[in-house]
Amino acid sequence: MKKCLSLAVALIFISIPFFCDAQKKSQGKSKTQTSDKSKDKQGKDQVPPLRELCILTYKTDFSTLADKYKEDLFPKSNAKSAIHFYRGISLLKQGQYNESIRDFKIARIDTNIKRNICNFYIALCYMQLHMSDSIIGICGNTLNVQGQELMKPDYWSNAEYTQDRVFISYILGTNQVLNKPTDTLLIDATYGFCTREDKFLEAYYNYGTYSYNLGRYKKAIDMLVKVHDLKPAEDSLILLDLGYLYRLTGDNVQAMKSYNILLTRYRSYMGYNNRGCLYGYMEKYSKALSDLSTAIRKNQQGIDALCNRGLIYLKMLEYKRSVSDFTAVVQLKPDLSDGYYYRGFALKAMGDYANSVGDFTRALQLKK
Repeated sequence: MKKCLSLAVALIFISIPFFCDAQKKSQGKSKTQTSDKSKDKQGKDQVPPLRELCILTYKTDFSTLADKYKEDLFPKSNAKSAIHFYRGISLLKQGQYNESIRDFKIARIDTNIKRNICNFYIALCYMQLHMSDSIIGICGNTLNVQGQELMKPDYWSNAEYTQDRVFISYILGTNQVLNKPTDTLLIDATYGFCTREDKFLEAYYNYGTYSYNLGRYKKAIDMLVKVHDLKPAEDSLILLDLGYLYRLTGDNVQAMKSYNILLTRYRSYMGYNNRGCLYGYMEKYSKALSDLSTAIRKNQQGIDALCNRGLIYLKMLEYKRSVSDFTAVVQLKPDLSDGYYYRGFALKAMGDYANSVGDFTRALQLKK
């Protein structure tokens, strides 16, 4: 019995070192796994945002509305005044605004020429020349109202709907978004008035652009849907913008529909880039890579698609491929801060801190 007890004690003492060693290994393994998870998190969950494209810029004419009413508004003769009128439009389209103003002022002297349509075009020229006081003056003169009255939102809330007021509200609203975009009450009032006009593409578009800039994405979508329904020449860009706006509101289904329609019709670089981003946000990485690779084949200088593919690789923890894409970005555009920032991010994620510091430093130097 004593022999058995002694043997048991001996075995216990012999096993203790092995047990402690196993514990250390287990703890070391646990720490390694924690470290790996931390690296994974750096690579996947903290990736910078993807670079989606949105082409929204304000329009500074009213071509669709003028065309709609051309039979009533435009002169139908070969008189000198009519020639001045049409030359004024051509000069305006070429950016020769002062010369255009002179022609319209000559044309409106003729009582056979619609004075107000000349005033509308003069106001558009003043807008391009940033002559806000002149715009207000000529708009007031056109409606026979004190100019400052037109700058009050209440005026437009209570004004009677007329063709002339539609033109004036559009001109004043567009002038405000270009020169004083913080005046939201007046802009909403003027654009609210002119968008009552059926099929006024430029008004819908500008109100949509303004709403987007304010972060009112649903209002922007409402306006751009109206533009899309009019089948404009730039419909591919409208579909691109709609897809992006739907994505911002969290409606990935409608965003995908917009991009699918766009790519069925046009197969554009920007369309593949944005749909690739949408797939990325939906964590459908293989489809995202397919679209972004197609975009890169369509435009080998496409910085955005290259950046996006590198970011998707980063989400997939494929660091070498990610670094390769960002290196291509840096080579294509060495003065782009984002290229170095993204590559530095990828290098950091894979533990190459020394080289990541160099890239982050260069990104800071280029940041404007």
